[in-house]
Amino acid sequence: MLLAPEVTMHVRSNGTALLGLMLLGFQLSATAAGAQAVDSTHRWSLYGGTVPTEGYGHASVSNLELGGSVDFRTRLFPLPLRANLACGQLSSEGNDARMKFGTLSLDAVARPLPKILGAKLYLLGGLGVGTRAEYSGFNGGSYFSPDVAPMPYTFFRQPRQTWAFLEGGIGLELGRAFFQLKRQSPVASQGYTRTPVSIGFRF
Repeated sequence: MLLAPEVTMHVRSNGTALLGLMLLGFQLSATAAGAQAVDSTHRWSLYGGTVPTEGYGHASVSNLELGGSVDFRTRLFPLPLRANLACGQLSSEGNDARMKFGTLSLDAVARPLPKILGAKLYLLGGLGVGTRAEYSGFNGGSYFSPDVAPMPYTFFRQPRQTWAFLEGGIGLELGRAFFQLKRQSPVASQGYTRTPVSIGFRF
């Protein structure tokens, strides 16, 4: 799937802005990095939600994503790290195609603010790789007025697509539950800009 020049420029500008926000958040959290130890009792998490995708932004109950993550630390990096694995599907608007996605990403987790009323804010930022499975469907059959004949149905097939992305996000923890919003923008490759919104539980 080829992107128009104006779409490519838009994706690159989104990626640059996202990288700037990530660097700012990590800089603000650097002074408190020593206190951001991983909670050993809540290292794993499961989450689910919806994924409006750029160009397919309508909300639908079939636009689902499920995933899991694990938190860990390394001596080579001052902040906790979170590995994520997610998969989901998206119904394409304008035809009967259903696209299936999978993502694998690694994020740094920053907690720049103390817990307030039992809730704790956190920031995410990192890199990942996404893939969209091969899919097929039909186009056509719609019309704009009774005087215009419907377009004939045409069959199409799209091959598998894989791309790298830059990821940033924000979340709110409340006990074991959390709410999370991410933004995934393609970087050094052509792909999909995705905005997963999810809720989950840590254990």
